[in-house]
Amino acid sequence: MLLLVRLRPLLFELCGDHAVAFCESCREGYRPEQLDADLAKFFLCRSCGADLGGSLKAHARTCPRLLVQRPLARIERQSLRPPSRYHRVAV
Repeated sequence: MLLLVRLRPLLFELCGDHAVAFCESCREGYRPEQLDADLAKFFLCRSCGADLGGSLKAHARTCPRLLVQRPLARIERQSLRPPSRYHRVAV
């Protein structure tokens, strides 16, 4: 979910002119501005309520405009790993 939250502003900035999600049930494509403004509903189909998260992730992996943003994916992976050593900070 965190990756999708980070992806949201990039979709508006870089993918505003094309569909970024596709509902398999409704066969409906969505551009960023057509998705719900409410973050809790942003990843849901407006017609049937299906989860569009998988479709958004697939778009992020294949869209040429987002491919230059690969460091985002590396940051996400690194943030999931605990630090190898803990350092004391003097106060």
